[in-house]
Amino acid sequence: MSDNAGGLVERIWDRDPTVWTGGDEAKWLGWLDEPLRMRERASDLVRAAAAAREELKQVVLLGMGGSSLAPEVLIQTFGVADVHVLDTTHPQAIRALEAQLDLEHTLFVSASKSGSTLETRSHTDYFWEKTKRGRQWMAITDPGSALETLAHERGFLAVWSGEPTIGGRYSALSPFGMVPAALMGVDLVRLLDGAIEMAGACRGEEGNGGLELGRAWGEGWKQGRDKICIAGGGSFGLWAEQLIAESTGKQGKGLIPAPGEAGDGDDRQVSKV
Repeated sequence: MSDNAGGLVERIWDRDPTVWTGGDEAKWLGWLDEPLRMRERASDLVRAAAAAREELKQVVLLGMGGSSLAPEVLIQTFGVADVHVLDTTHPQAIRALEAQLDLEHTLFVSASKSGSTLETRSHTDYFWEKTKRGRQWMAITDPGSALETLAHERGFLAVWSGEPTIGGRYSALSPFGMVPAALMGVDLVRLLDGAIEMAGACRGEEGNGGLELGRAWGEGWKQGRDKICIAGGGSFGLWAEQLIAESTGKQGKGLIPAPGEAGDGDDRQVSKV
């Protein structure tokens, strides 16, 4: 690894905002520490998820963009059949999902960092009218949001607070990814221990998979390549698309997802291309 690359890694872990634009990025670097924070909360999530699933046999996550794509990846990865993600307002898709549900035994999880994502709030109101039982609901949102207030007013079973210093598309290892993972029965301790191990590897100057991947993509862009192909596709491709497009599609540069494909309005991290 070049000295320049090593310096870049050190600057990222030192939370140097000039790695990006030097704007307000210093306020959005909580993802660097999130695996450790979530590891401390893992047992609470597992207990709450197990208690909820004793009565509620199906789960529907209501979210958009960064609040839905990581759970989609987990569903595909672990072959989970009884957890669903609703990230569209298309009436036919909503009716099709509803037809699969036993509404009296379904847990609904409303997920929005801002707490005001229009699609998610619309889904929440729609299914609330069908259930009107707080013990069938959880919310994942940042502290002080309108969704948090609504969840307390309606007596939701649980309200999980996100980390305010993480932008939406960086939230896979935050409650936005880990609460759904717990509800799927994923081994959170093993998953987060692996994430912590990888974070440690990404501090080094050699064998740093994160840097190597980012550098490969960046060099491809410099050489005029405007597409990234990911073997296997599926939901991981959608997640990676959002992470790349919303990180580079800023200030008239980079790639912007097509309307309705990725992004929930909750993403604020800016990256320089």
